[in-house]
Amino acid sequence: MSVSLHDRYARQRLIPDWDQDLLAASTAVIVGVGALGNEVAKNLALAGVGRLILCDPDTVAASNLSRAVLLGPGDVGQPKVAAAATALARLAPEVTVETRQAELVTGVGLGELADAGVVLGCLDSRRARLRLLGRTALVGAPLVDGGTFAWGGEIRLRVDPTEACYGCSLTPHQRGASDLPWSCAEIRPDGPQPASIVPTSIVAGWMALAALRLLFAGPPEYRMLRIDGATGHTAPVALTRDADCPHHRPLDGPVHPLPVDHRATVGDLLDALPAGAEPFTWAAFPVPGQCHHCGETYDHGAAQPGAQGEPEQPEQPGQQGEPGRCRRCGRAVRVRRGERLRDADPGLRLHGLGVAPGEILAVQLPRPLAASDEEAFQGSFQWHRLASTGDTGRILASQSIFRAL
Repeated sequence: MSVSLHDRYARQRLIPDWDQDLLAASTAVIVGVGALGNEVAKNLALAGVGRLILCDPDTVAASNLSRAVLLGPGDVGQPKVAAAATALARLAPEVTVETRQAELVTGVGLGELADAGVVLGCLDSRRARLRLLGRTALVGAPLVDGGTFAWGGEIRLRVDPTEACYGCSLTPHQRGASDLPWSCAEIRPDGPQPASIVPTSIVAGWMALAALRLLFAGPPEYRMLRIDGATGHTAPVALTRDADCPHHRPLDGPVHPLPVDHRATVGDLLDALPAGAEPFTWAAFPVPGQCHHCGETYDHGAAQPGAQGEPEQPEQPGQQGEPGRCRRCGRAVRVRRGERLRDADPGLRLHGLGVAPGEILAVQLPRPLAASDEEAFQGSFQWHRLASTGDTGRILASQSIFRAL
């Protein structure tokens, strides 16, 4: 095969088992766009992955700059995903980059995880890793997870939800620990671990290599790899499945496509569902309440337009259950939160309540009058997937989801 001087991927096309066209049609979801996520995104973009979804709620800090190839001093204070996307557009203009400045549950829907060729976890806390494990297991999405420590790091693959995972290596107490951003590999639970760009780039290279093998020729033989730069030892590590690990549960039934996406209102969603159906979100949102001191009512979900087309934000006296101040009497008011969408104002848009694009919602159906309590409970829930943006009106059921169930 001759090498074209006008084809930026010409050398890659010579690699055995390489399929540049397949890569250009693939989607990779990168959760966490700090040091490790920067390197992984750069590697996959330069390789020619056609679509990258970057998810991270944080902004750039000065301490990120020594380990983040896509970030510069002018990006401090800006969203990490936006700054990374701008740099990627210069490096690989043919790659489509979508940004989600949000936590995983509100940033990337289960349908998007199911449709992705690979999901890459570049997170810095145990709880975030476990949340990603659980979300990918629900739809059978292949996961490559990575972390670094001072002179090395680890990568972990889970191709199938039945396989042993990172959660299996933890005790029940560790799996229930709070979401504290300790070191990426979490070797010590008593404080942050230092790391430089060197182990970060090495681990990111292994993660990208594993992701490309998943996309092209099937997964590598190992499921966990530990890299120790101090000893020069890199070796696979065997994992054992823990029967009590809760991060292996797929959705238990078919997924029904909906004719509305995450930009629809709550009322639009309710109209698209069977009469009396009760949809639930994966993340709690503020619901109406009142001041217990003076009786002033609050429509905590009253939408306010975001700046420059950003998602609408609910008006509320406090955030995440924290107390705010009553606008009438000035006393502390604690915000009520819930997951039942029927409790929200029907005019609010789903994305303003934290519903991610392509999300799969749990929907409770009305109980048949003639059914016993046991029969009604067993048949009371269904899974319904929101349409992908731009697909409303020509709803396409996700084949990858049905293959995973």
